[in-house]
Amino acid sequence: MNGFSLMRRIAVLAGLSLASAVVFAAGRVRVVEVVSYAQLGNHVGAQIVVRTTLGSRRAGTLVRHTQTALRLRLSPADGGVELDIPSSSVKDVEVLTETEASAGDDSAKKN
Repeated sequence: MNGFSLMRRIAVLAGLSLASAVVFAAGRVRVVEVVSYAQLGNHVGAQIVVRTTLGSRRAGTLVRHTQTALRLRLSPADGGVELDIPSSSVKDVEVLTETEASAGDDSAKKN
C-alpha cells in the first residue's frame, strides 16, 4: 500500500474528509487537499497527485496549468519526464503540502 492510499484509509477511519487529512511523522505534518481543476493555477510548483478518468494515477510537480491541459513533472525515480494531461481526462487532483509541526499543533484538549 502506498503512502497516499494509507493517508486515505487513515482519513476514513478517523472520520476526516480527505481535504483535511493530516499525517504526523517525524515532526512533519502532511496535508492533502482535493482541489478542482480550475483552482490548479494557484498551485503551480506544488506536489500534486492526478487521477484520470481512465483510472491512471500520476504524482509529481505541477509545472503548468491551462484551461485545456496541465503539465506534470514526474520525480527522478519515475523518469523525471514532463507529462501533459488533458483537462478533459482529469478526474480529481490532490495538492500535497508538508510543514514542520510545532508543539502547539496538537488539537487535543489538556485537562
